[in-house]
Parts: sequence; structure tokens; C-alpha cells
Amino acid sequence: MEKPTYTKKQQYAIIYILIQIMEADGIIDPGEVKFLNSILTDFNISESELEIIGSFEIHQSCAFLSDMTDANKDYARSLFIGMAESDGYSDPRELKIIESIKF
Repeated sequence: MEKPTYTKKQQYAIIYILIQIMEADGIIDPGEVKFLNSILTDFNISESELEIIGSFEIHQSCAFLSDMTDANKDYARSLFIGMAESDGYSDPRELKIIESIKF
């Protein structure tokens, strides 16, 4: 799958949701941290931008994602699933977040 281009707001929304998935089971696994860090690097997200992302909310993130092309949505969904699987176990709470994303 070709890596799409996202706007900064879309990148922030994706990172916000990845963090929600990472924190869903109450355990932050090193595999999840590694996965998140690779996406932060891909998106060139700085520490100060993480503070902006920390102020996001789920409905706001979904709104930013709803404007994407289908290919961009598919790639974002693959990132969400990748985060859920990055610790070797897809917790039902993580999957619930992914299923709740309407975009």
C-alpha cells in the first residue's frame, strides 16, 4: 500500500487515535511505543506538536479524518490496526476504539 500524504491536522488526528488505542488496555507495551515513535518520525511530529495533539478529542479527530480520500482512510485504518497488534495481542478495548472511528 502506497503511503499517502496527510494534512497536519489529519496527522494529529491519527496520532491522537493511535495514543488512545495504545492506552486503552492500561498497559503501554514497548512494542506500542516503538510503533508510535515510527509514525511520529514518519509524520515529522515534534515534542511541541505532541502538546497540541494532547488537547484533541475523539469527535474532533474523526471530523479531521472524514475529509480524507478512501485510500487515506484505508491507510489510517491499517495504522490503527497495526497499533492494536503491535504488542502481540489485540485487546477488545483497543478494537472497540478502532470500530468506533466513523470516517
